[in-house]
Amino acid sequence: MNRESRRPECTEGPVLSSVRVKQVHRSHRSLGTTTLVFTTILIIAPGVASAQADTTTRRPALPPAALSVGPPIRKISTASALSTEQLGSITSVRQLKDGRVLLNDGNRRRLLMLDTSLKVIDVVLDSLSESANFYGTRAGGLLPYRGDTTLFIDAAAYAMLVIDPQGKIARVRSVPRVQDAYTLTGNGNGIPGVDANGRIIYRMYAEAAPPKVAPPPGTPWFPQEPDSAFIVGIDADTRKLDTLGSIRIPKQENSIRVSPTGGFNFTSVTNPLPSTDEWAVLPDGVIAFVRGRDYRVEYRQPDGKLVSSAKLPYPWQHLAEEDKQKLVDSVRAVQTRQAMNGYITQLIRWVNQYGNDYPKDIVVPKDYVLQQGLQKDTRLPPGLSFPAKYIYACAQGEEPTMLNASPEAAPAVAGPPGAPAGTPSCIPTPISVAGGNSPPMPQIRTNGVMAPADLPDYKPPFATNAVRADGDGNLWVKINTPTPMAGGPVYDLINRKGELADRLQLPPGYNLVGFGAGRVVYLAMRDAKGQHLARVVLR
Repeated sequence: MNRESRRPECTEGPVLSSVRVKQVHRSHRSLGTTTLVFTTILIIAPGVASAQADTTTRRPALPPAALSVGPPIRKISTASALSTEQLGSITSVRQLKDGRVLLNDGNRRRLLMLDTSLKVIDVVLDSLSESANFYGTRAGGLLPYRGDTTLFIDAAAYAMLVIDPQGKIARVRSVPRVQDAYTLTGNGNGIPGVDANGRIIYRMYAEAAPPKVAPPPGTPWFPQEPDSAFIVGIDADTRKLDTLGSIRIPKQENSIRVSPTGGFNFTSVTNPLPSTDEWAVLPDGVIAFVRGRDYRVEYRQPDGKLVSSAKLPYPWQHLAEEDKQKLVDSVRAVQTRQAMNGYITQLIRWVNQYGNDYPKDIVVPKDYVLQQGLQKDTRLPPGLSFPAKYIYACAQGEEPTMLNASPEAAPAVAGPPGAPAGTPSCIPTPISVAGGNSPPMPQIRTNGVMAPADLPDYKPPFATNAVRADGDGNLWVKINTPTPMAGGPVYDLINRKGELADRLQLPPGYNLVGFGAGRVVYLAMRDAKGQHLARVVLR
């Protein structure tokens, strides 16, 4: 990895004006109950629909030195609509032109159509395999296509479902390239889009060239992980593939050793400060490359011309050699603690399921937390015992009851969305049969950490998968703050001119999942009733 030793220049950004607020309350009915929801709605200028409330305020509580350059941080504080449907997850959303929303629930494998109040009005794709609109066996991807047409990527079936504006399956097509099916879902590789020429834009990994000298017979060849990736465009009809740009990605180092049994052990090396580039497709088809080395944006126009912005303001934090060493030591300590805790958990299972004995020199870490749901007769390592309020596994035929159940009580053990609150008397677990052929004793496995000398000299401005494009052509970049800050993640809002126009912070526990035209932002949050989608409108 190349070391980052040159500090990019920083310039001051614009300062946002203040806003006024007022308090209102609304009555919501959900699942037969009535609750009062208090919402802070900001007074907005005429011409904006009253239902779309401004949702950002100044954050005076932030220390002035938290981010020394650029615009002040504004805090997203309210929502104009909140869903009530029980959701497993919110993988992605797409707002149509009339305000309806397609919501991809990857955990429950459903594609839902929501109205403008975020109420479910149709199940576009379902997890029931006997239904005509079958979702698929794994979480799929949602890709905005031409107009209000949407592509649903079923990577397991190598299929693309064309969803019309009414939420109906217009046709089914095969993915352009089978090897890129999972990349098209946008899972950790950026959000695919469509450019001005109608090509599907996505990220494709660089492939290592074969070795010049072939390894000895019987010896496999493992290529090194690349440090770059390509942004490509493919025509869905002709399947012609064009390379549109390249980005730098964190190099993943792996060590491979031959095990005594003849197999191979792979150990990855953790990079605590990954320096990377990111990309996004704007609504007009322009492709934006956000460079992490000097924090600027390159725009690839439809004619192929590249236009670069100026360097964006960011409080670059220099890392001395001792800072790097402390970071590496901290990561290594966390890895060691996690590896030891995982080893003890596996060892307890290995001893009790196969009737083995604990090693004589076993030492349980002081901070080890015993997992809930073990049987009462479980043999524990020396020096470890069940806590006073431990929740055991249910005995055969025993049904759990909720203790101290109340609407305000939080469950001691996290259950499925909508599960009753309180502490369960026992935890249902599958019946396991002891005995049988015993596998080898578990081993302590730890990953390596990158050497301090290989870390960059300045803290990168953002991490991987930190860039998204909204419905108005702006870029949202989740930045690395110089020091930990209270609240949710902080985003730099970069306008179409490549200027840092705003800096926003999400509420704690909220995640960014999508956008709509007219400065509409969709956030996901979870409470005791499950996952919810919130619509936020910015000024």
